[in-house]
Amino acid sequence: MLVRRQLLLMALLLWFPAATFSQIPGLATAQPAPVAQPVPAVPPDPLGRETPRGTLVGFIKAAQEEHYTLAVEYFQPSPVRRRRSEQDDEELAAQLLTILNQKFAGSLELTSRDPLGRLDDGLPPDQERITSALGASDKFPIQMIRLEDEHGRKLWYFSRSTLDHVPEMYDSLTFPEMEKKIPETLVSHRLLFMPLWQWLAILIFLPIMLLAGRLITMLIFFVVSRARKSRNKPPLAPQKFFQVDPITLTIAIISHYIFVGYIGTSLLYRLYYRHLVWVFLAFDFYWILTRITRAISSGIGASLTKRGMLAERSIVSLIRRFIEVSIFLLVSLLVLKNLGVDVSTAVAGIGIGSLALGLGAQKTFENLFGGVSVLFDKVIQIGDTCKINNQTGVVEDIGLRSTRLRTGERTLLSIPNGTMATAVIENLRFRDKFLCQQTIRLRYDLSPDHVRYVLGQIQNLLIEDPKVEDASARVRFLRFAEYALEVELYCYILEPEYNQYLASQEQLLLKVMDAIEKAGAVVALPTQTTFVTQDAWIDPQKAKAAQTAVEKARDPGVPGLRAQPPSD
Repeated sequence: MLVRRQLLLMALLLWFPAATFSQIPGLATAQPAPVAQPVPAVPPDPLGRETPRGTLVGFIKAAQEEHYTLAVEYFQPSPVRRRRSEQDDEELAAQLLTILNQKFAGSLELTSRDPLGRLDDGLPPDQERITSALGASDKFPIQMIRLEDEHGRKLWYFSRSTLDHVPEMYDSLTFPEMEKKIPETLVSHRLLFMPLWQWLAILIFLPIMLLAGRLITMLIFFVVSRARKSRNKPPLAPQKFFQVDPITLTIAIISHYIFVGYIGTSLLYRLYYRHLVWVFLAFDFYWILTRITRAISSGIGASLTKRGMLAERSIVSLIRRFIEVSIFLLVSLLVLKNLGVDVSTAVAGIGIGSLALGLGAQKTFENLFGGVSVLFDKVIQIGDTCKINNQTGVVEDIGLRSTRLRTGERTLLSIPNGTMATAVIENLRFRDKFLCQQTIRLRYDLSPDHVRYVLGQIQNLLIEDPKVEDASARVRFLRFAEYALEVELYCYILEPEYNQYLASQEQLLLKVMDAIEKAGAVVALPTQTTFVTQDAWIDPQKAKAAQTAVEKARDPGVPGLRAQPPSD
């Protein structure tokens, strides 16, 4: 009995704290939170029907490859009471592809990529109309509808209202009548899911369009030439017929693209060809703009040259190159955007890329800013004769990277602009006069008075010459040379150009020769006098006297002679 009471008391003691502490917040036993059941993820549609564009492109690809069973999956499911046979649906898919190939006049890129479609077209949210699908005279609306499939996915389909009009629209096409006139072999045989006759038509029509574009260009050139001639303006440069220019290329590309769509070429291939056409048109656009900028810069440069503003002409040339590079970058971005590349990401990455580019292209930027500094400092200009690092030549061009000199040997020397910015440049164009320094050698048989007379005649000649600067002109007897009396002629010839200086110096030197001749003097020639003798080279008596003097020099007692150190 006592044992039972003790056990009951222990049980009460154990239960009471547990019951009490369970009422205190934070000390109660934590219950595990209920685990949320994961929502099963809806698998993506393998056919890409989440967007209107995905449905349109997916259907065209499947039907183009003649997978009509797969192409039917892009159609809105028909009600049970109106369910068509599988063969009828496949025929309907082939007819719809033919209609799209012939009548679709827009761009697939305009079709919405948003799963919700375009919400600003005035249609219900679950409907979408393919814009620019047909011509204005055709009444065949291509509409899509958004439905939920058995997996709970919201997918886009070709609506039944569109599919019901496909047979009627197909019968009204003139394209099948065209194929009936073409040999069966070219129609039945296909290359890359396109009939052979379409490939042949595309290839044959390309040179035809180039020829037509060239004829139109020549006609425009003829009209402009006649108009300039009537206004007494200088004629245009002659044009060769077999020459491709930007206008010819533009006409040929646009005409060929229209023709490709007219013959009912596959819409999918037209999409690829459209991208290629964009690339060619962008190149053509760049070609036209560069021609315009070069024509404008040439006109401005010619005007500046007439006014003697050669430095400004060089700056115009540099600005033209900068504009051409900017146009190239802009056109490249437009081409990349048309090809589906995210240009905004590329532009945003320019900041990071410019840092890496700056580190990797230090020499390039050094040359660029070196050229700018040379131009704005007006150290040299196009057409100047200058000496750079022991190289003398005429400046032909100052570019973004280098400066080109035409040397006297007619070689083209390119010097990086970074080197130009730190090099010692000697511009010969800024010389207002040229130094003429000549050495005249007179014969030794002239008397001093005769030499004075010759110097006076030459000095008078310099004073009388209007091309010689009087203040610096001098004629001086310089030295007794090896075989002549050397006279220095020193003066400055007042000529601004080197060729004119050479002509004036030539006339001056010829007058100096006349003055020497009239004075009775003669210019010395290099001579050497040789003496032939039979006498001994050493006089014996003088040799003996020298020997005696040496011996006496060894005696320290002899006054006036230094004692020689004893020989070993």
